Amino acid sequence: MSLNTDFLKKKFGKNLIIKEDLSKYSWFNLGGPADIFFRPENKDQLIKFLNEIKKDNYKIHILGAGSNTLIRDSGVKGVVIKLGSKFSNIELLEKDTIEVGASTLDRKVSDFAKNNDISGMEFLSCIPGSIGGAITMNSGCYDNEISKILLSVKVLDINNFNENEIPKKDINFLYRGTNLPDNLIITSAKLKGL
Repeated sequence: MSLNTDFLKKKFGKNLIIKEDLSKYSWFNLGGPADIFFRPENKDQLIKFLNEIKKDNYKIHILGAGSNTLIRDSGVKGVVIKLGSKFSNIELLEKDTIEVGASTLDRKVSDFAKNNDISGMEFLSCIPGSIGGAITMNSGCYDNEISKILLSVKVLDINNFNENEIPKKDINFLYRGTNLPDNLIITSAKLKGL
């Protein structure tokens, strides 16, 4: 590993762990260690971290709630980023529209919608995982899927650290997938009730 991990530990403290056991973050309680595990406190810290590691060309993996993820016993080479609680927020924008942080659990979104009289998000209560993963996988059930309620996603480009908002019309949704490139980290999404 060419990175100065001592420097990274000093700079990012408790948010960065070397050889973290990923079984703690998997619903199956399986998986080996990540070379570098990073849980950013906020977007600024995430950008600082990405800037520090960019020259080493490490493969970056994003880990959501770990509900639909199998991790090898040998672990994950490179960097695993798990968005923390600062990416788990819900804001009511209009009477039927919300903005949701990528690490917010699907069930919490469904509960928030129910408590605010927003229909069309009930199906999320049945989907384990977080909104970022739901978008990446185009999760769904009961003849609904996230693409039906999605307005846009905010993403951070790991190559140039630009944040962009991508409207739904620019995303190609597949059965349990999208065409969003691997160099984008979903930070939040706007959802609209049906």
